[in-house]
Amino acid sequence: MKRLILVPFAILLFSCSTTKKTSEENKAASEIKKPAASALYEVLSQSAYQGKEEKSFEIIKDKAALVKLYEGIHDTEIPKVDFSKARIVALFLGQRSSGGYEIKIKSVEEKDNKIYVTVDEVSPNAGDMATMAITNPFVVAKINSTKEIVFK
Repeated sequence: MKRLILVPFAILLFSCSTTKKTSEENKAASEIKKPAASALYEVLSQSAYQGKEEKSFEIIKDKAALVKLYEGIHDTEIPKVDFSKARIVALFLGQRSSGGYEIKIKSVEEKDNKIYVTVDEVSPNAGDMATMAITNPFVVAKINSTKEIVFK
């Protein structure tokens, strides 16, 4: 009879400890994955969900377009942007059939009076476990320049 009571108690005790450790590991991993912002750009929003169904890269040059963009990704916290000094870029990977996909900015460089944004598309590794959910990865970033933007 004592074993019947101790077994569920032991399982509960060990599962609580594991959950806390996993949460701390996930937090540390998410801090490592944050792309480093340079003086030339700053990531404003990034998610695996709520993006567009089709792959696209957009340049936002005014407040009305920015409001429409944030309504499309279901985000109510619209950043304040001085469009006389900056532009917004939105990168959408399109709809994917599982988790593990990501789109991010690899680098932003200024050359020949243009801004070159290098895009990195990440796919899950073969054999790795991934969430079985439809995802629509995206990233929104502020480019601290009004020069012509070119995507690579």
